[in-house]
Amino acid sequence: MEGTRQSILNQVISWVANPHERRDAPQSNAYWFYGSPGIGKTSLAHSICEILHERKHLAGAFFCRRDDPNLSEHRNVLPTLIHRLAEIFPPFRRIVAERLRKDPNLTSKSMKHSLFLEFIRKLPRQPTNTLVFVIDALDECGDDQSRPGILKALTDAVTQAPWLKVIITSRPEFDIQRFFQALARPSYLTYDLATDQEASTDLITFARSQFNLVASKWYLSTHWPEEPVFNRVISQANGLFIFIKTLVLALQQCKDPEETLQAFSQHSTGTGLEPLYGLYSSILNARIVESNTEFRRMIAVLLTTAPYCPLCEGTIAELAGVKPNIVKKWVDDLSSLLYRDEGANGGIRVRHLSISNFFVSDQCDYQVNLLDTNVQLGVVCLKTMLGQLRFNICKLEDSRVVNADIEDLPSRSDHNISDPLRYSSLYWSNHLCFTPDNNNQHVWGSLKEFFEGLYPLFWIEVLSITGMVPIGAPSLRRVISWIKVSTAPVAMKLNLILCRATNQTFSREFRMFAVSSSPSTPPSLSALHTSIFQRDPSYPCSHPYQLSSTQILLKPSRCKQGNCYHGHWRGLGSRTLSIALVIPPMGPALSLEPMTRQLESGMPRLAP
Repeated sequence: MEGTRQSILNQVISWVANPHERRDAPQSNAYWFYGSPGIGKTSLAHSICEILHERKHLAGAFFCRRDDPNLSEHRNVLPTLIHRLAEIFPPFRRIVAERLRKDPNLTSKSMKHSLFLEFIRKLPRQPTNTLVFVIDALDECGDDQSRPGILKALTDAVTQAPWLKVIITSRPEFDIQRFFQALARPSYLTYDLATDQEASTDLITFARSQFNLVASKWYLSTHWPEEPVFNRVISQANGLFIFIKTLVLALQQCKDPEETLQAFSQHSTGTGLEPLYGLYSSILNARIVESNTEFRRMIAVLLTTAPYCPLCEGTIAELAGVKPNIVKKWVDDLSSLLYRDEGANGGIRVRHLSISNFFVSDQCDYQVNLLDTNVQLGVVCLKTMLGQLRFNICKLEDSRVVNADIEDLPSRSDHNISDPLRYSSLYWSNHLCFTPDNNNQHVWGSLKEFFEGLYPLFWIEVLSITGMVPIGAPSLRRVISWIKVSTAPVAMKLNLILCRATNQTFSREFRMFAVSSSPSTPPSLSALHTSIFQRDPSYPCSHPYQLSSTQILLKPSRCKQGNCYHGHWRGLGSRTLSIALVIPPMGPALSLEPMTRQLESGMPRLAP
């Protein structure tokens, strides 16, 4: 808000403007702002970025978010900052471009943190202005093992480059505290936002402006609420701006703001986060009539799927087993806690990380157990795939055409692949393997049913159509590792491990076939459909396959008799089986049953 945090912003401007030519003086090129949830760290970071941008000091920024898979991935931080610096400083850009030419396979996953320092050291000259990186909410990115690596790369770089500075905001997590405490004190500055002497004045200014919005909407007095009530609210906020913001959002949608404010101000007492959690509880009690399992299931699905992607009400409803209209009503009623993110196709998000923390705390009447929820959601994802996967799911007329050449494939995909199926196909293994196995019979029963049928083939077809083939093998490896350390009966474990291993081999072969079949098409778009397993009797069987390496099981070649490919394939775990793979057109008479019979007659079953 304009006019707030002015003292801190002035300190930052003065710190950035400090001449960096004095190499004999100790340099403090890192600034760490920390504070409790809702104290205004992200708002402060936005204001800092705005001021630095106006003064041409902003090199780049990264705003971490726990519920965004891109913004919570620690490997994305340094590449993003490197890219931004390359955009604004040509000498740095030339160094980065030269490295990418020499190493075109360099990715965010393969990049070492030391590469950033290497780029900095190679610079022939330095910028005329001090440049600043801003990283907000670092505690919401990665974990306590990965964050110190990011901090070390950044602090090493700013130590070597006096013209470069970094500002970091976060909660006072132990790993971040320990890292800064291990540094030489002159090399960094810290600021505890809870000790900001102007914070209380800023909070009052912010609260007064927010209450004016409520008063204007409800045609109340311009001095509403009365001074005693207002002062009590300020006291209960404990310096947390999120407390005021959430309270105002709740007042704007309630039936009687005066009565609601009186109730909230009386129940929200305590220290630390207790008043904030008390406010959240009051909102839930006012908007949700009674504690029920359906609401808990809905919230559990929302929180558990948040790290991967925000889901819309309909998808949440189906995965939670709740009526869609009820979920929509709850999202409307709890708009002070939840919101529809239009930038994510209307996916539901919590307004603040503290809300997620509240729902998993013992102070919440609707407490969510994330460990149990992940197991349950893994089973639900498997059941969803069992119920919706089928042969040629998008009803394509010709399987010889690669995905990129099918003009209406996006519309077919949207029409035939539901959002719950799409999500389940991508993340079922993440949920299933989130916790160690406790011999849950529902889990093993669903796994057994899935892998004893043709569902893995149909699953890979969905991955192909959605452009997500590369996640197939990692998903299988994840589950195999999980099975190996499970407590299930040995026979069942071995059976499923063998079954998964053969399917993992299949996934690799399938992707190799797709990539080599269409070298000009991106791998994620070129995987063919499950109809490749339909054999055409017009082609003779090939000679027995001799090579033993699983890495080159399939060598496609252009067929002289038509626009298709065929090659040799050893099959799923077969010792001597050889099949001529061809891709005939799919006519109206083609159905799942004939394909099933041909598969069963031409190759072994997936499981005994």
